[in-house]
Amino acid sequence: MSQRHDPSTFSSSPINYHYQERQTIISTTTQEIDRLACQFMAKLNERSTAFANGANFDLALCDAALMRVITPTLSLGYLKAGNIYQQQGRQQQAVAMYEEGLGMVPSSDECYADLQMGHANAKNAASKRLDFITQLPMEIAASEILPWVFHNCKLEADTPCPYLYVSSTWRERILQCNNLNFYLEESNKGPPGHLHELKRFSQHVKTLSMESGWMDVLGNCLSIFDTCKFPNLTKLTIKYFGYWAGEVTYALEAVSQTVTDLYLYTEEHQTPDIHLAVVLDLCPHLVSLNLTAWDIVDLPESYPTLTHLTINVFCGHLSHDTMTNLLSHLPSLVLFGTYHVPNTTFLTRRHCPNMKILMCGGYCVFNHDHFDRHLDGLQKLCFGSIDDDEPYDGGNLISLLRENHESLGHIALAGSVTLQEGNLDSSMEFNRLEELEVDAENDDLIILAIWIIHASPYLHRIKICNPGGSNNDDLYNALKGLKELGTLSATELVNDSASFGNLLEYHVRLGKDSPLKELKVFMDDHVSTIPWMDAIAGLESLQKLVISTTGIESPEGFISRINDQPTLQCLHIYASSISVRDIISLLSFTNLNLIIIVAPVDDYLMELLRKHIPHVDQRPR
Repeated sequence: MSQRHDPSTFSSSPINYHYQERQTIISTTTQEIDRLACQFMAKLNERSTAFANGANFDLALCDAALMRVITPTLSLGYLKAGNIYQQQGRQQQAVAMYEEGLGMVPSSDECYADLQMGHANAKNAASKRLDFITQLPMEIAASEILPWVFHNCKLEADTPCPYLYVSSTWRERILQCNNLNFYLEESNKGPPGHLHELKRFSQHVKTLSMESGWMDVLGNCLSIFDTCKFPNLTKLTIKYFGYWAGEVTYALEAVSQTVTDLYLYTEEHQTPDIHLAVVLDLCPHLVSLNLTAWDIVDLPESYPTLTHLTINVFCGHLSHDTMTNLLSHLPSLVLFGTYHVPNTTFLTRRHCPNMKILMCGGYCVFNHDHFDRHLDGLQKLCFGSIDDDEPYDGGNLISLLRENHESLGHIALAGSVTLQEGNLDSSMEFNRLEELEVDAENDDLIILAIWIIHASPYLHRIKICNPGGSNNDDLYNALKGLKELGTLSATELVNDSASFGNLLEYHVRLGKDSPLKELKVFMDDHVSTIPWMDAIAGLESLQKLVISTTGIESPEGFISRINDQPTLQCLHIYASSISVRDIISLLSFTNLNLIIIVAPVDDYLMELLRKHIPHVDQRPR
């Protein structure tokens, strides 16, 4: 029979001893950890303070963040970060940090009251506003501050503008400039509201834009001229369809003595147009007019005030006699644009003695205001359209170029032309031409562009849309002879554009003698690789690069292939996506001062870039 053991006969001393030993170790090490943690927190706090006092705020905030990770329920990390934000003047961020601390730290914390006080102080500071407008002389506010605040700022007719309601003094200063820009837009939801803001400030409106829809809604819009006066209105835009002609002409009569810049547009076939002569008679002070019309009726008299005219005629062909009549009655015209390409033989110095800018075909790339008033002849020429199937007569265009070759500074050509043998004079030079843009759809226009390039020793800026003809190589090869080529823009580039790559390699071989300082590359939507990035890295004079791959998924590593580019200062990237590897590679650019990214990039990567590059801007696509 086996012997049973009584549990009470076993000694418990060894078990109790080991248990007590473990508890002692846990207690001792816990105390040591707490002591070290306190020391570590104290040192982090001390270093964070030193960083902040030396204006190294990013490093100071990193230490404060680590403090919050180590002890998320203690007040010290929140107090430190809030204080740093206040040192920087970032009161809203300080308020948010204190609020986070008040939510995480128990009220029993000995510094909980400090969190509450910091929150109150930051909130009070955030609510303060500096009224700089009333402290400045009126001439400075009117000439410097207010134009900057309201630049391209369109006010809504029913939505209060906050700048006008800061104080009565602010409103008075702003209104004294009489420079308000309002817009009135119809939508499918129906007519606008009561136009309270537009009515209240109508006396001070300088620019008014109205986009109007159906006839009954348009009437509601134009009725504003019945109830309000606009004594300072100089620029008026009315886009309309489905209306009675008398309604629009009545609106023009109401502002006829002040409007100098008018844009009338319609695309509704049932809408009767307003004849050019009627508009000019109604608004005798017009300087600039952009008009949509179904046909052009001969002008009965001269209108010497008008200097800028852009006209879109839906009837199609404009005869030589019509154009001669039109321009002979507008003796002061410096800019003329038409969405058709008429016979340009009407453009003689006799009919257009002051013409500086001509746009034929609706292909317009110009800044209308920049030209030399003291230089005779055309200075800017846009010719052609990418929407027309039939080529234009190149003979008329060449005659126009020949007559103005001593004055032209900017030429933009688009579409297709027909050339006759012997049209091109190899002895002629464009000694003032600095900028050329080519969007060619046939070989003849490419030949014409090459002729212009060879005849233009001072060309500085070139923009080429991937040519539709077969002479691509000749076009890019022609650029190698330009000693002043500082800016090159290439759009719709495809994988097999070897001639473009050869041009880049040519400038790589020139080394520091290459004049190319700015390169803009816009890839075709079907491109899968970018074979010229290595060549771009070798351009020793390049300072600005714009690269766009928005239509495709950017190949991984396409930016890292140029990360040893030593002279690049400005980089613009347009992409549907950018890999983390490519974003990180931007940190290795030694002279980069500005990056503009139009692509989705994680916030933490953008913050990383901002810590290492002076100016980083991310914009929506």
